[in-house]
Amino acid sequence: MDIFQNLAVDLDTEGRYLFLNAIANQLRYPNSHTHYFSCCILYLFAEANSEAIQEQITRVLLERLIVNRPHPWGLLITFIELIKNPIYKFWDHDFVHCAPEIERLFESVAKSCMVTSKSQQQIQNVEPDITECS
Repeated sequence: MDIFQNLAVDLDTEGRYLFLNAIANQLRYPNSHTHYFSCCILYLFAEANSEAIQEQITRVLLERLIVNRPHPWGLLITFIELIKNPIYKFWDHDFVHCAPEIERLFESVAKSCMVTSKSQQQIQNVEPDITECS
């Protein structure tokens, strides 16, 4: 995790974007590999020393969620954990409220993810529990 955290901090904006996309590419179906990378991205968000890193993590996840469905299970679970868990204080960040359009977009995607996640859980009988990431 130290290597990932150093990369997130030390890379320039474009390098960090590519790095975070590489992590997001690993958020797929329910398995330990997806769980690991979900925890990585949530840890990077929680431990980020600047809001720019948190905004970039959110951008990478959001870019994948605003496209047509189906969305990978790991991506949905990671984003839902990010917006629902008070540890991450997602809704308190300035970039969420920078413009009314952006705020509505976040709320719309959050609402859509909740519905999709619940229907997938019923189909798969899988309970997401990624609160053990710390």
